[in-house]
Amino acid sequence: MKNRYRFKKATTEEELAQIFRLNHSVFAGELGQYPTEPSGVLVDRFHEKNTYLVALHEEQVVGMIALHDQPPFSVAGRLTHPHAALAGLGRLMEVRMLAVEPAHRNGRVMAGLMLQLYELARAYDTIVISGHADRVSIYHELGFQDLGPAVKSGAASYIPMAVRLADLVERQARWKARLDG
Repeated sequence: MKNRYRFKKATTEEELAQIFRLNHSVFAGELGQYPTEPSGVLVDRFHEKNTYLVALHEEQVVGMIALHDQPPFSVAGRLTHPHAALAGLGRLMEVRMLAVEPAHRNGRVMAGLMLQLYELARAYDTIVISGHADRVSIYHELGFQDLGPAVKSGAASYIPMAVRLADLVERQARWKARLDG
């Protein structure tokens, strides 16, 4: 089956508007981390320093990852001893938000987004993320390891996690196969 998705950095105002609507749908509507807003829009508090990677299906954003490499990292706020937990991890890139439309949660979107993330993060040592506690197995499958216990955020709980870039090298082939399969 040909890949029906296109993956890229978000570059247009329309893509950003779609990202903000997807974020609201997932993080406010589905997970309850944030209150729902009448506007149906959720702009990440780190928006000004984020880079956004998107999965497009027929020019519609159906998946996204927001990331940045500038301290402070929000994952530090979920750690009891952030300096100790992050020390020795080298140059960090943080994944702030990861969202996929429910109808497109088929593995291909995640594989494509992870390949894009890997390519962008190759100059770093470690990716840190706050993984949704109810979906921890997905993050573990991607190679992330827990840095501490789950921490409540609204109605959701998140686990601070990290994966070294060197540990992602072997996963590239699996993501490519999943994307092309």
